[in-house]
Amino acid sequence: MRDRCQRLWETDLSGVLTDPFSLFVICLDELWLQAQGLVRAVGGEFNKMERTALDLATFSTESDADSRHDFVGLHNIAKHIIYLKENSEAASMTMSHLQTFHQELLNHPPQGHDAMPTMQMTSQMLAQKAVQFEVWKLRMTSLEQRMQNIINLVNTL
Repeated sequence: MRDRCQRLWETDLSGVLTDPFSLFVICLDELWLQAQGLVRAVGGEFNKMERTALDLATFSTESDADSRHDFVGLHNIAKHIIYLKENSEAASMTMSHLQTFHQELLNHPPQGHDAMPTMQMTSQMLAQKAVQFEVWKLRMTSLEQRMQNIINLVNTL
């Protein structure tokens, strides 16, 4: 984030001065990148646990299956999924409010100079971020459902 802001400072700032909401786009993009790294990490750990649970579902005795389930690990992954889902929903709501407010500004641009092209570009970038946050939310909903399925499977063994 610091590097991106430094590069911005070293380039033409007229777009930022015309529409400061473009700074939100940078922050939102960084948030998206950070979130995707976390989702990948949690998803990777979950995939290992899911594979183990599915493999253990083939055991014929309950004691064999129970002895190998990592219940603490399942709990921790479930907790991280819940936190990431909450964050995705909060980011989506924030994005929606930013878009609404920016649209109000776009409907009444500042007088005296041609800010419309810059503001329209910012609006398009905000719309792209909104789609990315919706995708994040969908991924978390899917991961949460998969986690619930594994918990149900482990509980029935």
